[in-house]
Amino acid sequence: MNTQSATWLKKKKQKNKIKACLILLISIMGVALGFYWQSLLLLLLFYITHELLWSDHIFYNPKSDYLYSFTNAICTKAGLDNGKLCLFQSDDLVKCDTAVLAISIKSNAFLGYVFDPYVEISDGKYIARQYFERGLKGIRYINISDYLEKLVDGKAVSIKFKHCQSLLPSDILVYGFCNDDFLNKKILVVAPHADDAELAAFGLYSQATDVAVVTLTAGEVEAESFSHVYADSKKASLLKGRLRAFDSIVVPQWGGVKPENIIHLGYFCLRLKEMFDDLSKTTISLTAGVNSTKVFREFNSFKLPSDKDNFASGKNLISDLKFLIEKYQPEVIIMPHSQLDPHEDHIYTSRFVELAIKESSFKGIQHILGYANHFHYTDMHPFGPPHSIASLPPNVDMMQSLDAVFSLSLSEEEQKNKVYALEMMHDLKRPIKLKKVIRSLVQKIIGRSYSRYGYDAYFSKNIKNNELFYFEKVK
Repeated sequence: MNTQSATWLKKKKQKNKIKACLILLISIMGVALGFYWQSLLLLLLFYITHELLWSDHIFYNPKSDYLYSFTNAICTKAGLDNGKLCLFQSDDLVKCDTAVLAISIKSNAFLGYVFDPYVEISDGKYIARQYFERGLKGIRYINISDYLEKLVDGKAVSIKFKHCQSLLPSDILVYGFCNDDFLNKKILVVAPHADDAELAAFGLYSQATDVAVVTLTAGEVEAESFSHVYADSKKASLLKGRLRAFDSIVVPQWGGVKPENIIHLGYFCLRLKEMFDDLSKTTISLTAGVNSTKVFREFNSFKLPSDKDNFASGKNLISDLKFLIEKYQPEVIIMPHSQLDPHEDHIYTSRFVELAIKESSFKGIQHILGYANHFHYTDMHPFGPPHSIASLPPNVDMMQSLDAVFSLSLSEEEQKNKVYALEMMHDLKRPIKLKKVIRSLVQKIIGRSYSRYGYDAYFSKNIKNNELFYFEKVK
């Protein structure tokens, strides 16, 4: 996040503090003058208003354009006439499987700040919605991939705006992407932690014909929810790491991955950067107090090169990844996007994979698809409830160049299978803080509580009609 967004966020926090101090001062004065229940009611109303309007985890100015450029896109014009979308040059998009519509959108004056704005896309039979942040104004990308075939055939597709409106009713741009048939290629999904593969790509790997899944770290940190089992924090951390290692082995089988194609490397959470900076250094778990990966590898079905010493070092991690690339010989590697996903472990997962590719004797990798389970500018994207459309995430400070985009449609059954893939992940079943429960109840007032499958936000953000991947160049 650069200075522009940081300055905007700072001003937003200052305004919220001023509002809170003003209301608190008025309430104290009310109590001093004997207006007890009125002061309590004022505080309650302020809290509800804050939770509804001012507490969104939006760390950028929503009145900003999303900044993307596409190096391998087919760009054509489209029109929006009385809510009907039509392509001006549809022949160029015949072979495309993914398409996004670049259009400038503005929230309605009042309702667009209270209720979540969205567009409803329909071909007369299939209706889907894509949601945006409240108070938006600027260029957004509407994912029309599921309607592209009908648009190319000249059939009617409608777009209706709810709590928002288009600012450019004339010519708009469509970016189309013609991708390979990834589902019938050999795929290696790389996950920094247990659940990352499922959050990003369960739908993809459950449809693929030949796929392997590798998880790098045990995810043993933040084990407070296991303190009722072990008062000793190190034992609680070990338990959590072992459980998550087990999750990473068995849950992909729910998606049809063969057991022999699933492996857990057992390195330590939040240690990948240290390992990368000094490849020969042996690291120690931040919370479990161990320096050996052996404790988290008990569920593996075959040996890894570093099983000889089990040292948690960058050198060993590269050796393991190189071994797996040569073992599975993937044509496609799916891993965290090196720029869109800001989580430290995700960034360094990508860097380790790049080093392993460079050292590997296997040179048949054709594509690297990046995913993002975390975002620089918000932890709410993809916006909206489960079973809506996922599209490009907020990127507002600097132009992000993408080679191409791949949107994979998921059936209702595949989405619900994904729900239970996430449900089986122990880290997504942590006790929810009381504040979040109250906030969810408050937001039900205006229908913005999306806890249909669980209180954890991932049950809303990642149960979508599609999964989205971004191309990275094979280095």
